[in-house]
Amino acid sequence: MNEAQKRKALEISRKKGSDRIQINNILSAVCVGVLSVLLSLSGTRLSAWMIGQLACAIPCLVTSSLAYAKTCYRKKEEYSLWDNIGWLTHSLGYIMILNAMALMLYQANYRMITWIFLGTTIFLFLAYSVVDVVAKKRRLKEKGWKLAFYLLTVFVGSILPIIMRWVD
Repeated sequence: MNEAQKRKALEISRKKGSDRIQINNILSAVCVGVLSVLLSLSGTRLSAWMIGQLACAIPCLVTSSLAYAKTCYRKKEEYSLWDNIGWLTHSLGYIMILNAMALMLYQANYRMITWIFLGTTIFLFLAYSVVDVVAKKRRLKEKGWKLAFYLLTVFVGSILPIIMRWVD
């Protein structure tokens, strides 16, 4: 890779970091708002699994924003470290929001909608990964691990609590 290509790659990486910071900030604000409304207006006891995941999503998303900010100005040698921390904490925060939504639907007695929501989520994770691998075969290992992480996190955060009846 010549010097011009390296500068272009760095510019694209900085734009990616900036875009992800904006996404994380929006998701964090939504979580704070939803959590505040749920806690102040709910007349019933809410699922600790749901509230806990919404609450934990906020520091995950904020940490992701901080990590992605570092990708914009840290040395090239550190980029991968901060990008990975940003991805991990964003993914955890995002999936916790999805899990909380599934548990909220379930607790509100929308049982069929809950399973449709989870099925749609899993299908889209699969489709996204397949398209990414089809576009570039060498991504198979990376996308396989990421998909396994997503599916495990959805299972542990929403499906398991439902099937074990930890959520009413």
